[in-house]
Amino acid sequence: MLWITSVQLPAFGRFRGVEFSFRPGMNLVSGKNEAGKSTLLDAVSGTIFGFRRDKDRFVPWDGGGRCEARVSFAFGDREMTIVRDFLTDKVQALERRGETVTWRFEGKVSPAGRSSEREEYLGKIEEVWGFAEADIFHNSVSVGQRDLKIEGGGGLTTRIKQLLSGYAEMDYDAVVESLDKELYGLTRRPGGRAKDRELEEIWARMAELAEAWRTASRAREGLAKSEAELGALRRFIDTARGDLDKGEKYLQRVKKYHEAAARETALRREFDRVREEREKVAALMARHEEIAARLAPFAGLVGLPDGFDRSVEAYCAASERLTLLEDERAALHAALPETVWAVSAAAFLVPLAFWGMAAGSWFAAKGIFYGAVVVAVVVTVIVALRAARANQARSTEASRRQGRSDALGGEIARLRAEVAELEASLERHLGTIDPVGARGIIADLARVAELKGERDRVAAALMVLTPFERLAARENELARELAVVREIMEGVVGAGFPVMSHEEYVAAEEKMRRLEGGVREKEQAALLKEQELAGLRRGGLDIEAIAEEGEELKAREERLVRRVGALRLAAELLRETLDDYRATYLARLSTEINGKLFNLTAGRYREARLDDGFNLVIGADGVLRPVESYSCGVQDQAYLASRLALGGILSRGRKLPFLLDDPLVNFDDERKAAALAALNLIAAEHQVILFVHDERYGKLKGSDLWNRIRIDAKGRADGQLHLL
Repeated sequence: MLWITSVQLPAFGRFRGVEFSFRPGMNLVSGKNEAGKSTLLDAVSGTIFGFRRDKDRFVPWDGGGRCEARVSFAFGDREMTIVRDFLTDKVQALERRGETVTWRFEGKVSPAGRSSEREEYLGKIEEVWGFAEADIFHNSVSVGQRDLKIEGGGGLTTRIKQLLSGYAEMDYDAVVESLDKELYGLTRRPGGRAKDRELEEIWARMAELAEAWRTASRAREGLAKSEAELGALRRFIDTARGDLDKGEKYLQRVKKYHEAAARETALRREFDRVREEREKVAALMARHEEIAARLAPFAGLVGLPDGFDRSVEAYCAASERLTLLEDERAALHAALPETVWAVSAAAFLVPLAFWGMAAGSWFAAKGIFYGAVVVAVVVTVIVALRAARANQARSTEASRRQGRSDALGGEIARLRAEVAELEASLERHLGTIDPVGARGIIADLARVAELKGERDRVAAALMVLTPFERLAARENELARELAVVREIMEGVVGAGFPVMSHEEYVAAEEKMRRLEGGVREKEQAALLKEQELAGLRRGGLDIEAIAEEGEELKAREERLVRRVGALRLAAELLRETLDDYRATYLARLSTEINGKLFNLTAGRYREARLDDGFNLVIGADGVLRPVESYSCGVQDQAYLASRLALGGILSRGRKLPFLLDDPLVNFDDERKAAALAALNLIAAEHQVILFVHDERYGKLKGSDLWNRIRIDAKGRADGQLHLL
């Protein structure tokens, strides 16, 4: 139960430094007129909810620049105290559970403001009281002398309905009203009365034509046959219409199923595509990791700069070239002395041999001596000439070889510098290396280049594909959507529901259209038959003219029936929904009012109902009449019962207090006694604070059990009496 424990008024209205304490159960606050009872009640409401207007009238009469009040109330094992400065709308609130502070608030809470502080405060008030609007407070648990009837605009009544029903009600009445206006606007005859609608006119005229047809047909042969045919048409139409309705409902379910199935197919296709792409990305990622593993043994070569293989190749080529040139120069130096020595020996020995033979002929045969000398001279000359030419050739060859040797020396020096430079470059990246080892590195570099190229191609392929994580997330999302769609499909068809294929569904729709066309044809035929019968029964009438008029009426009827049918169906469905919705809280509220009214009237009246607009009717002698049809006393009893019932329902499990500002002032003694007995019953579960000006209330039977407070003429608490 929620009950007000105390109200402290440091400076509020005529009160200055006054405190009032209340107890659970019945509390009686008495005082003469203008003593400040209504001001005390306003202090409770204003402190909790604030004043939207007229708060200046509560500024203390003696000035002082202050206007504030403090209200404390308990609920469950908690107690809350709220202090409000009405001049600034600054609020301080504290909630305790024993000695523990569970919530503290301080801020400006203006009734017309929109601050976050205001939202926090009102949220807490709604959590405790069940609502946070002063209008709801004044139309439920707070009852004044002249405001027993539930008043307020559409916003207030809508909010009360929200609290009664448990959820926000849209303005569906306006929607229904707009549908009704459109319905009657379409069917009302221009300038006519509300009941003279065009559709009714058509039906009336069609009935007249049918009657004329029947009258003319009395004298004609085949009247019975026409009527039988018309009956068969109508039976066929009724049966076909029933089949159409069932078929439409069935096809609607099938349509929803196929729409969901199409959605499932699209999702499945997208799911397969995403899965395939994810697997492709996974394969590429695995290939990328495989290439990285294959590159791992060549880790020292992977980070080499671009073109490093060309440097190694240049080093190997320069080293090999240097070796070849050094070998060539060594061969030149080795061959030159041997050649010069061979030529000099030949030039010396041959002439010497011939001169030796000439000398020998002197001693042996002087006859040939001169011939031998001549030969020796000739040979010597020839050898000398050849030796000269050989020496010249040797000099030329020696010069050539020396030039070649010098050229090789320059090239070798250049190559040695180049090899040294390249070798230094290689040592910076690979350490000490020889040409043979460099040849092996070239092969490794070629392999590394091949693997890096393949890795780059894989990386490029991954760049243009969706990332693996996004594909996996999308695949999971599509899997969830597929599960939802499948659940929708199962929910649409249900267990044992036969689902036709899409082709069967298309064929069934076509069959339904043909059946509907057939029904329209039958309806047209039935109308013509009715017109024919009307003309026959009327006798002497122009049947063709009747048929022509009937055709025109039927066309107009079809247009209006379709439009009116759609509007009526929408209005009826919405109205039925509203009726079902309102029946719950209206029935409960009416039941509560009946119980309260029975107690307040000592059993004289036991039936009252409150409609959706909070208009009250009372039952007497089995007839429900508006509350205004009864005396003022009965009206006050009925309105008080409705307010107590409304406050009780809004309390829900909270058991809110009732603050009653002399609502029994117009009651006679009998009604007053019954009302006090009813309030005593309510006080068993709710705190009741009854403000009265008649001090005789304190002398009534049973009042000694109440917490009694008397306010003197100066606005001070003149003692509190209560049962200890």
